[in-house]
Amino acid sequence: MDSSKGQFRIELTPEQKDKVRDATGKDAEAVELSVEELEERIAPRKKSFTN
Repeated sequence: MDSSKGQFRIELTPEQKDKVRDATGKDAEAVELSVEELEERIAPRKKSFTN
């Protein structure tokens, strides 16, 4: 994916590919995230609770 379009692609290592295959039964070459998904994983928003 092109990062100028708000998408990021992270290529997986062979070890990561094996873990994905073991966990899901599917093959994966990379993880693709939108800017919003990446930001949420880097710095999750804290929920504020009011009384």
